[in-house]
Amino acid sequence: MKKFKNSFIMISLLLILLVLASCQNSMIQEPAIKIFYDSEELKPIYYGDRNNKDKEDIEDVIKNVMVGKRFLDLPKIYFGEKIEIEALNFKTTEFEIYYYIVDERGNIVSDYDINPLILTSIEDGNPEFIFEKREDLEKYYNYMVEDKSIYCLLIRSKINKSSFAFATLVLGQSR
Repeated sequence: MKKFKNSFIMISLLLILLVLASCQNSMIQEPAIKIFYDSEELKPIYYGDRNNKDKEDIEDVIKNVMVGKRFLDLPKIYFGEKIEIEALNFKTTEFEIYYYIVDERGNIVSDYDINPLILTSIEDGNPEFIFEKREDLEKYYNYMVEDKSIYCLLIRSKINKSSFAFATLVLGQSR
């Protein structure tokens, strides 16, 4: 009887430990977004909540995404067109949009410390913004690809007190 009691206590303790361990390792889903231009979905680049503040970290991810790809194959967007953002599995009240000019090696060549365009959530819809031509675009003429500028549109948002970053790469062109 004593052996049965000891076995019962050991099995109970093991079950309790397994339940507690499974509670601690619950899956936390990473935030995901969709970015649209004229009903075309633009491919998002995910930076997560860490290592997305420094210029070098952003450039490293751009370079990794572009391995084996050509910049000419990026989506072409006319200046003045609307881009829409849809948060898939999170809620936020604000997005910050940064426009960076990128060279063919994936380096940010425009000024990194710029003021973002701030989008606030709108009811019954997704936030959208107008893709604007940078005022100083002429000085980046040497970095253009067939008269199109390579833009990294970096999108930041605060989600549960953490800063998450997403981006997309596009070719900006005039009409």
